[in-house]
Formats: sequence, C-alpha cells, structure tokens
Amino acid sequence: MTKTVNRIIETIMAVLIVCMVGANFWQIFTRFVLNHAADWTEEFMRYALIWLTMLGVPYAYGKNQHIAIEFIVDTFSKKGKKLNAIFVETLILILSVSVFIVGGIMVTLNARGQLSAALQMPMEFYYMGVPVAGFLMVFYTVPRILELVRHIKDESNETERKAA
Repeated sequence: MTKTVNRIIETIMAVLIVCMVGANFWQIFTRFVLNHAADWTEEFMRYALIWLTMLGVPYAYGKNQHIAIEFIVDTFSKKGKKLNAIFVETLILILSVSVFIVGGIMVTLNARGQLSAALQMPMEFYYMGVPVAGFLMVFYTVPRILELVRHIKDESNETERKAA
C-alpha cells in the first residue's frame, strides 16, 4: 500500500514540477517576446509550489529522507533510542492529526465560495493541500509507531526467553 501511495505522490510531484517549469518558460516568453506577461502563470506556480510542498513533506518523511539531528539521541541506549523514536513519532502523529483537522476546517470554512484571482479556480482546491498533507503524515506515522512498539515487545519477549 505504501509503495502505491509513494508512486502516486511521485507522479503528481513530477507532473507539478514539469508544469511549473513550463509555466515559467511561458511567463518568460510572453513577457520578453510578446511584451505582454501572462496573467495566470504566477498564480499557478505559487499554488503548484504549495501543493508540491504539501505532498513533498509527507513523501520525504515516509521515505525517511528528512534531516535529523541525532548527536543527542546517539548517546541513548538501544532501548532508549527506540523509546525516543516512539515519543517523537507520537508527537508527529499528534501534529499531523491537528494539521488534518485544522486544515479540513480551514477548507470548509474559509475557502467556500472563493475563487482565485487569475485562474478563477475554487480556493478549496488550493487549501485542500493542508488536510491532504496531514492525512498522508498520519498514513506514514501510524505504521511506524506500530512497528517500533512491535520491536520493543519482541525484544522484551526475547530477553524473557533468554532469562528463563
């Protein structure tokens, strides 16, 4: 399931990047060759970048490609590292659920009926990136927490078997 979601996110992000580059070239062409800048390109690139960020953060998190400062955690014992990882993942889960809920409220309350200035697209489409990012973060975080808890339980069971 995770591989399928990763593939979908990769495809959407690749399409967004290609579209952003195309819009940027179109903006340059219309501004310097036709002497009349396209009205829609700047707004399109802004919102495409927002969506790219809202998809890129959970994607990088899901692939463990975020920057981590680990010099303090490296001083912990093996079990301490795992407990710390569960604590951090739980904080991420709480934040992600909050982003999902608050983002959903923002979409339903603030964006209803509004249209973007240049593209005349519903603002719900643009704001929807926030709850989508929150949902994807929850999607990646819950299995991590369950896996960490399972590892700790397996290790404690193994320790009990060795002691017996």
